Amino acid sequence: MIRIPRWPMSTTAYLLGLMHVGLALYWSSTYQTPSVGIFAASLYLLALSGTVLGFKELNIPSWQGLANLLVATLLPRMIEPQVPVENYGTYATWYIGALGVLLGATALRGQLYFAWGGFLIATAEIMLWEGPKNLMLSGWIGLVMLVIIGHAGNLGMRQAQAAIQKSAEEVAQVTITAARAEMVRATQLKMFSRSVSTVQTMLRKVIAQKGKLSEEDRRQALLLESELSDDVMGGDLLTKSISQAARLARLRGVEVYLIDEGGLAGLEKADLDEIHHKIEDVINHQMTGKIAVRATTTNRWKASITAYERGSKVPNVDWKF
Repeated sequence: MIRIPRWPMSTTAYLLGLMHVGLALYWSSTYQTPSVGIFAASLYLLALSGTVLGFKELNIPSWQGLANLLVATLLPRMIEPQVPVENYGTYATWYIGALGVLLGATALRGQLYFAWGGFLIATAEIMLWEGPKNLMLSGWIGLVMLVIIGHAGNLGMRQAQAAIQKSAEEVAQVTITAARAEMVRATQLKMFSRSVSTVQTMLRKVIAQKGKLSEEDRRQALLLESELSDDVMGGDLLTKSISQAARLARLRGVEVYLIDEGGLAGLEKADLDEIHHKIEDVINHQMTGKIAVRATTTNRWKASITAYERGSKVPNVDWKF
């Protein structure tokens, strides 16, 4: 799977998070119990490191999102009782901006429900401790903006990855189709080249006999004409065993038509093998009448086999893949 490099965003987010750790260590000296601030900063740093630096995939696991939700629940309860009222609106409430970085990163890395759940819980606790009047002064706007940015960034990255993956698949499909077409062309050229000597022999015989061929020669000429038609029109429908089966069927008097209009392009080998096996089986069991095998791009099916016994208007085989 194609991945989009995320180290520039990870580095920026982590440095921003470390800034809040520095603020926590500085302002902890103003708390009633400084060790509480240091412990809260350590808890935050642990959650931030796992979210921003951990895991190779874009989406972090659910347990990390849940851990971040718990951190968003605990930090307000740990810090707010330690902050003097006169320090509301200062960086003493560093955890608000810190949670913005943590929850924004949580959203960016795919755990949207945990990110928004943590935001709602943190918002309720900020209002509970500081009151609605101090909400706008506390850094809450930055908190909500970072979560929104993380959410939007996650959607953008997922869409970009999907677009890149789709483009890669289309390129691969074009390459496979082109390679298959080249293989078919090479096979047809090889088979046609093998027929050249036979055609030359038949032409010499026609010229030597001035067009007056025996019944056996006429039959061989008709067989040769049909085989050349198979080489040109058969495409992916034709294999060595099918060519041999068609020749034997024509010797029995069965008309065999193989027409590939591109319907088999891009099929998996297992599907092609199934179609080839069915074609060979039908040809081998048809004793009279005619068989028409066609691969088309204009119908719901990729290939069809229709066989009629001589004199019948109802097909004894009507198979579609």
